Amino acid sequence: MDHVTKKEADAYDRMIDAAGFISELLETSGIAIDEDDLEVLSIFIADNARSVMQILKTCR
Repeated sequence: MDHVTKKEADAYDRMIDAAGFISELLETSGIAIDEDDLEVLSIFIADNARSVMQILKTCR
């Protein structure tokens, strides 16, 4: 069984929360996307938040 620290568990919970917010944003955007793909995309974006933020900073 894998041992997960409280810090790791909290980080995972924050990532899942962020994925939920991203999913809501995408749902209200009017973009047609399958529910399963929406979930995968939202989790991917949230899990790669640092990279996404860096990319967005360069677009300013």
